[in-house]
Amino acid sequence: MNQPDLSTQVGHLRQLGTDFGDLRHQILYLDVASDHPALHTLSTLFYRAQGLAARLTAQVSYLDGSPYVQVPGSRESLDALRAAIGTASVAAADLAHALAANPLYGTSFSGPGTNDAQFHEQQRMEAAPVLAEHLQESALQLDLCSTVCHYVAHGIARDTAPEAAAVALPSPVKLNSEQYEALAALAKGGARLGVRARSVHIATVDDTPVTTATFKCLDELGLIRHDISVPLAQGRDVMVTEDGHRALAHRPQVAPPGPVAAPGPTTASSRSSRR
Repeated sequence: MNQPDLSTQVGHLRQLGTDFGDLRHQILYLDVASDHPALHTLSTLFYRAQGLAARLTAQVSYLDGSPYVQVPGSRESLDALRAAIGTASVAAADLAHALAANPLYGTSFSGPGTNDAQFHEQQRMEAAPVLAEHLQESALQLDLCSTVCHYVAHGIARDTAPEAAAVALPSPVKLNSEQYEALAALAKGGARLGVRARSVHIATVDDTPVTTATFKCLDELGLIRHDISVPLAQGRDVMVTEDGHRALAHRPQVAPPGPVAAPGPTTASSRSSRR
């Protein structure tokens, strides 16, 4: 049987996996401990989640009507994608619940009151943990969608090109010196991700400073992992992934400085010539 050329759909699925991951990271790094997200921010995230679910549905519909259905193993792949549609919808629903929990600062029928500021602050404090829970649940579902899309895309590419040679591992990620130092510190025994003084803090075993920007970059590259279902206030264990260890194993070596020539012995004649 001639295998169908599904390279375009494989590319679409991989892009979907990347987009699910990007949305997950955007949600994950929202800081609801100090201030709840604005209505506009939550609305944008909600619309994006719905759009990703719609794109995934279109891909499943196309594959179900393509020659791919004749390929052994396609049933399991289609079932995984079909389930991912529901997962993406759950992620969007959690964002909708976050929207519903987000307090809005309108004025009551009785008009502005002297205690309005205190009332609004109380609303904000009560909504913060509810928002955090819904956002973390949404990020978890989006992570599952991303994994399924990448996994199925890899399977389709493999199953429709059986004559292709074994695919070599991709080249290890190249980082800058600060990122290598942070990754090396995390690899020494993991780390703890939490909140300190209302800001995200990464504690390593040897107290190597790791900035939030560096941590986020390593996370987005898949070089580290942490359980997003655990609240930041509780603290999350951070571990270096296999790709992270590969990146460290291929870290460029800095050449040591060359030997400095020792000064030659001072002779009596040279001392005389300097006088």
